Amino acid sequence: MSRYMRGFLWSFIFLFFFTCSVFSRDKDAFLIKGAKIYTLGKQGLLTNAALFIEGGRIKKIIQDGVLPSVPVEDYSSKYIIPGLVDAHTYISGYERLLENTEIITSDLITYPAFDPLHLEVKEALCSGITTVNFVPRSENLVGGISSIFKTTRGIGDLLFLKKEAFLKISFNAEVARDDRAPTSLMGAAKILSQKMHTIAGENERKREGIFQDQGIRKLLKGRIQPLIAASTFEEINTALQWFYKWNMKGVIVGGEEAHRLSNDLREKEIHVLLSPLLFSLPERMPKNAASLLKNNVKVAFISNTPEGEPLGLRISALLLYHQGISQEEALKTITLFPAQILGVVDSVGSIEEGKDADFVVFSGEPLDLSSRIEAVYSNGRAVFIDKK
Repeated sequence: MSRYMRGFLWSFIFLFFFTCSVFSRDKDAFLIKGAKIYTLGKQGLLTNAALFIEGGRIKKIIQDGVLPSVPVEDYSSKYIIPGLVDAHTYISGYERLLENTEIITSDLITYPAFDPLHLEVKEALCSGITTVNFVPRSENLVGGISSIFKTTRGIGDLLFLKKEAFLKISFNAEVARDDRAPTSLMGAAKILSQKMHTIAGENERKREGIFQDQGIRKLLKGRIQPLIAASTFEEINTALQWFYKWNMKGVIVGGEEAHRLSNDLREKEIHVLLSPLLFSLPERMPKNAASLLKNNVKVAFISNTPEGEPLGLRISALLLYHQGISQEEALKTITLFPAQILGVVDSVGSIEEGKDADFVVFSGEPLDLSSRIEAVYSNGRAVFIDKK
């Protein structure tokens, strides 16, 4: 190949990756202006306001005030919402998040399986997802411990909000098998309770580090919460009985028939991470999701990437909006509510002073799927800019 052809090829590669708009741009202090800013916090919807960003955080929200003399990113005709929070995802690590030699693998922690250079991570950033709960799979009765961190494309940039967040437990159909226990839902609940009773009765004066099943030990000590995969009425009811038996609070993920147990969920303060809604699903599915909200059960939608896709978060919120839920309340199911459920709301989930500068810039209303995502910021860094 001639040096001219090599030069042409490298120029093409450079242009290709330059126009691929995921990148990182640092500024210590700057302003963001927006026509509409859905803070999804105490200040509600702001018009023609500015966000003063400094050190990766929102230092001040300015309305009709004197603006500081710093660089300005002018989105004064655009719409801004907080960065999306994906509360249950296998992003980039689906094949590595299952150890299927045992049914209880509570010592496993997910974050070493995360690949920041994976295409799924880029797709998540381009879809406005700035925070994820990276979870074990649901085939094991106890799958391991999830990790909550900021979505990033840099190997050395992984920023944890919680390195050890939830112990993934599964009471769904994927756990029961013909070739090994448990073979039924009742058997799964029994095996887990027996394991927990055994661990709870062990001599705690011994050095804790020599024991296995640290995940279950941390659960029993209240250091982490349970995240239980359950979808049908029977599965969710089994999870609820388990919560009552062990006097624990926690989260259910899946939750397709959770609306049938709304009163029990509300009474026990069990939150629900709902599987993504699709246009192809029966209309009863978004109706059921709306019913949970109307019965004061806190819910959030998830992507389940790669079983689902990042756009599923916006589609789910849109279908909820079509059930008579306000746009702001629908947006909270993919921003504020998952942050609250995950216990990271002090940092993310809404646009408020003191929080991380995570937000998404849209060309139009965020639940209008024709509105393009024009920019995504994480910790005050532009991690996506649409060059179109």
